[in-house]
Amino acid sequence: MFEITQSLPGRRFQERYRRKQREKGSAWKRCGFVLAGIVLTLVGVFFLAVPGPGIPILAVGLALVAQESVVTARLLDRAELRLRRWWKRLRG
Repeated sequence: MFEITQSLPGRRFQERYRRKQREKGSAWKRCGFVLAGIVLTLVGVFFLAVPGPGIPILAVGLALVAQESVVTARLLDRAELRLRRWWKRLRG
């Protein structure tokens, strides 16, 4: 996942998706990543309602799903850009 920090904002998750698609790993491994991502996403949503590390768990879960889903990768790239703009405005 180190390469995700080296990519440009707004393209990180789509580039990771493309790299993972070129690797052509086993179907079981890919299904495992998606399943783990879905489980982590659900756990993250649960922890948003109760005390706990909801946002980081949710982010990791969505990132796992995004490496196998171009739609999720695009959504995360858009969300990153919006969060960066919001953070920039907040900081003045």
